[in-house]
Amino acid sequence: MGGGVRASIGVSDHPSPRAAELGVPAGYYDYPVVKRPVWTWEVPAYFWLGGLAGGAFLVSSAAELFGTDEDRLVARDGFVVAAAAALPCAPLLIKDLGNPQRFHHMLRIFKPLSPMNLGAWTLAAFTPVTLARAAAEAGRAGLLPGPLAAVARLLPRPLMNAAGSVLGAVLAGYSGVLLGATNIPLWAKSKLLGGVFMASAASSGVAAVMMAAARRRAPEKTLHKLSRLGTLATLGELAVLGAFLKQSGRAADPLVKNAFSVPFWAGAVGLGSLVPLVLEQVAGRRTGKFTRSLLTVSAVCSIAGSFCLRWTIFEAGKESAGDQAASFGLSRRTQA
Repeated sequence: MGGGVRASIGVSDHPSPRAAELGVPAGYYDYPVVKRPVWTWEVPAYFWLGGLAGGAFLVSSAAELFGTDEDRLVARDGFVVAAAAALPCAPLLIKDLGNPQRFHHMLRIFKPLSPMNLGAWTLAAFTPVTLARAAAEAGRAGLLPGPLAAVARLLPRPLMNAAGSVLGAVLAGYSGVLLGATNIPLWAKSKLLGGVFMASAASSGVAAVMMAAARRRAPEKTLHKLSRLGTLATLGELAVLGAFLKQSGRAADPLVKNAFSVPFWAGAVGLGSLVPLVLEQVAGRRTGKFTRSLLTVSAVCSIAGSFCLRWTIFEAGKESAGDQAASFGLSRRTQA
């Protein structure tokens, strides 16, 4: 291509000063290599609530299957929490799509290899399952009128537990896989984003069930079981997050060094992981009302940190779209 033609479309045979500083090839004068995503707040909110719903359902199913009679009472609250978190997910997704028909059109064909299509189908299946499971618990607790309570008691709880657990796990992790399928450097550089979101969903799900259990005044033995499970989930989340950041390299700079570093380190890591770890260790050595208060605060911090994690990764990913060097590095890796 002749120099005049290249210059006329904004391409140079020599990098601009900024491009030279970044060490990227000659190209468009300081223009981003990839287009900045136009998704808005509904997306991270949906990812957060979907993850919390999936995590709470998994924890409740495990408590009902493996727990004591006292643990199973806590599971009832967990199923209600899962239903409450799942209910706004479809409206949030539809609002982001801009037209309810677009959500319907995604369900006209099943494409399991498409993260977006798989996520839409998973949400469409998980929501009625978790609502039915919560209704079954309401019927058993005598909170529904006669005919509805009779129908609710006939629902196959073990089958719903199995189906909801599988669907909840997919809902918790598919959002990270969806972001990783884009060409946005922060989202796509590492293949562990789905694991990060799934681990975060487990932490927030345990926290939500623990908060409900503390409010119900569940036995301290049950609360301590949930606390230990929450500690394990948080440690797992930190391990996967660390591996994700290491694999991401400079693509993670907008998240860990630049504009979103404060909400990420202080909110997602500090408030969402480190504070709950400390509070849960202190609560493990205490008894009585103070223990419930500590675990409630720990749960609130974990749930808030889960939102911070998704929001900062989402927004920092949009910023990373303007990083020429990271975009070219991702392109080279894809072509290798």
